[in-house]
Amino acid sequence: MKKFILICATISIISCKDNKTNESSTITETQEMNQAIFNEAEPDPDNTDSSTSTASFSDVVDQYMNAYVVIADTSQNYYKLHQEMFNLSDQLNLEIDTLGKGFDESKNLICLPEDSEDELYAGSYYPRRYPSNTLSLEYLSYYTNGWFPDESRSDNTIALVVSITDKKEEAEKTLSTVKQYMEKAYMLNDSIFMGCMH
Repeated sequence: MKKFILICATISIISCKDNKTNESSTITETQEMNQAIFNEAEPDPDNTDSSTSTASFSDVVDQYMNAYVVIADTSQNYYKLHQEMFNLSDQLNLEIDTLGKGFDESKNLICLPEDSEDELYAGSYYPRRYPSNTLSLEYLSYYTNGWFPDESRSDNTIALVVSITDKKEEAEKTLSTVKQYMEKAYMLNDSIFMGCMH
């Protein structure tokens, strides 16, 4: 129980900072902490007090969504996918929602503007996480392993995301429709962290 309280306190300090010291290290620390919590929160078979162990594990699991992500295409080329996104928007009559992100050529990064109201993520990538049927360009690594893009990684593959849902049937239906226009379209199934990222 002490370990769980210590982990929760650490997350609160790291993820809800008001200071904008180093966004990318804060983001990385938060991701590592999320993974550590998930690993540490698994029920301890030697613990005789199963109510504490199960409750802490449930609390952590509840912060993740079993997500189905429909992806129309992937590429390292932002401009290619950007054009495909607008074409697909017209074909499917779907809105585009970038969450305020654009492409910063000097950083070679999809990110919020430097002057964004979100001080923690200003100038950084912030992922689309919540269920929706809108188009956006996102980094594939976030949906496959929870990594945020950064300059140290060689594979910052961009995904043209069409839908995020927790309903498999809905995702399959969307995928079937998208495949009529984008034959490379596919669906990912993974857990997406839905808790506080600030």
